[in-house]
Amino acid sequence: MVLCLAGSPLRAAITPDEQQLLNALDASRALADLKRLAEEVIKTPSGVGDGSVVSGSIEEATMAEDIAASFRKMGLQVSIEEYPVRAYRYDPVTLRANGKAVAAISLHATGTTWGRRDGVDFARGNEAGGHRLRALLVDAGNGYAADYARVGDVRGKAVLVRRELDDWPPVQITEAAQHGAIAIVFFDHPGSGAQVDALRQDSLWAHEQLPTVAISVRSAKDLMQQMAAKKPMQIELENRMQAGDGISRNVVGLLRGTELPDEWVMVAGHFDRWFQGAMDNTSGTAAVLEVARAFTQARIRPRRSILFVAAGSEEAGQEDAERDWLAGSYAFVLRHPEVMRNAALVFNLDGFGWNSSKTTLRSSPDMLAHQQALLADLGLATQIGVQPTVGSTTDAWNFGVVGGAAINSLVSFDPAFYPMYHTQMDVYRPERFINMAPSLRVLALSLKRAADEPRLPIQLTAVADFVDAQLAADALNAPDVSFAQTRAALAQFRQAAVAVEANQRPESADAVNRVLMATRHTLVPWLYVDNGDYDQAVRTAGQAKRVAALDQALAAARAKDRPTTAKALSGFYEGRQCQKLSADVYAYERNFWAGEGGWASRYQHRTAPPPPAFDAGCRALSSATQDWSAVESGLMAARVDAVAGMTQSLATMSAKIRAATVSLEEFSRFGVLR
Repeated sequence: MVLCLAGSPLRAAITPDEQQLLNALDASRALADLKRLAEEVIKTPSGVGDGSVVSGSIEEATMAEDIAASFRKMGLQVSIEEYPVRAYRYDPVTLRANGKAVAAISLHATGTTWGRRDGVDFARGNEAGGHRLRALLVDAGNGYAADYARVGDVRGKAVLVRRELDDWPPVQITEAAQHGAIAIVFFDHPGSGAQVDALRQDSLWAHEQLPTVAISVRSAKDLMQQMAAKKPMQIELENRMQAGDGISRNVVGLLRGTELPDEWVMVAGHFDRWFQGAMDNTSGTAAVLEVARAFTQARIRPRRSILFVAAGSEEAGQEDAERDWLAGSYAFVLRHPEVMRNAALVFNLDGFGWNSSKTTLRSSPDMLAHQQALLADLGLATQIGVQPTVGSTTDAWNFGVVGGAAINSLVSFDPAFYPMYHTQMDVYRPERFINMAPSLRVLALSLKRAADEPRLPIQLTAVADFVDAQLAADALNAPDVSFAQTRAALAQFRQAAVAVEANQRPESADAVNRVLMATRHTLVPWLYVDNGDYDQAVRTAGQAKRVAALDQALAAARAKDRPTTAKALSGFYEGRQCQKLSADVYAYERNFWAGEGGWASRYQHRTAPPPPAFDAGCRALSSATQDWSAVESGLMAARVDAVAGMTQSLATMSAKIRAATVSLEEFSRFGVLR
């Protein structure tokens, strides 16, 4: 259903001061900002999509200045904070197939026919001084080892490959290079749906081995039909990039608190984008501007300071081989530990106000009950669901997991949006953003209450309950691993948190708030990981999932049941990859796990790959000889490794939880924050 509050009365729980803020919101003004930012500020042609605002680019600097000017007009104190990024710039692509022009884009952080990398020129073409590449195009299907065994020799040829649907980034680039291909032409995965003319952009994490472009499903089908008719297909490709060190920017507007200026409430939305990015994430940027305008127009004087942040480089920019996105929010977290340590609430906006039949408020467990009450006060409890986790594909991860703040994110994505995701189809249409008005109300009221409530509604007891429930689920997947000590530590932590949370004396409010915020900031990064599907889960989840899959695979292997063994291994990322990739390619791809200190590796938020022995066992499963002892040996080595990793995760969690417990108990004994 469409969420709309027009004409509906607000409940008595809304105070006059809050109502004043809600009345100052103007969804039509936010939509006008959205349209202007999407269509007018940046019109630059680009090899990664016209209108794109890319990490470290001139366009990103221009957009940052425009947003800063808007903040200044509101009377906010404004700063533009710079930080280093890995910057790529792509010129428009020229692609012809048998002389006919084909619409194409370069995929970010992939190779080109020529260019300049870190001050060094390169050229991979065979015409026009190495700038243009001419080659036969071969349909390589899904672009994995089995496909090349079927297609035959592709040395010196370009390959047409369907992009991977399940796993990202598409490692087919490395596979194509391993087999001697000299270029790769991607077309989009089945998620394109009806948008057969869409050109989908993504960052592919420094997979620069081959000149790489993406074309639409319609173009790909036309090429495949011609090749299926045994008609030779020759392509001419020219694309150019410049890669090197760059500077990106976060734009920060400050509304200083009147009583507690060094406690913080924050709303953030990234402004970098692919193409015009109306939904992702010009909508979030427009919402940040509108709620800031409402606060200043209503002359709200919050007790705590409010930060309005437009973050750069969310889509890419991190020089980290594991995960290159979320660079701007990570830079903010590193630069402002004082904000994360004393954060009453952070609200991240990534895709905002979409005309979705289902909206979810993702909230950290400690704030979940408070946010449910807020939705009830707005009359939205039945229309907006709540969820106690965030994902690792938005800046909410850095603010809420790496930074350990109370995090909220309002998510309205639905199946209708995904075919347009990261494509030239994500443009402004007013009918696509009917939920802008109610979503703005949720956002504004959340910020207002967090900024003004004397006693913050932080419930670390809810964090303990949530983590304990997830540990109990993981324990079922690994019956030979003891979770007892960690769960006992959690129980003690919960008891200590109960004592602090029960302190409702007005004179203790400031100190209680501080100890709860600081404890959350210190503890939370060690509780969670990315579960392998880009979602937040308790720290043991990745290894527990792997153990469960390996146990199923081992049982099938002992029965010499190859199909069931293979299916079981497909239950986790490396189990899928080792079956699809050539041995050298799989080994090469492991280097992307090393990391360079970015957000994913700082707290080991991504589960490390299995040991090399696992790859040997996986290869034995696919070999003609079917050496089952080698299969079992490799799978068992991976299981031993996963159990060891899980045991270490539990030990780390236990130590961090006990330290947090000591802090809470000390506060309860002495009533001071040390």
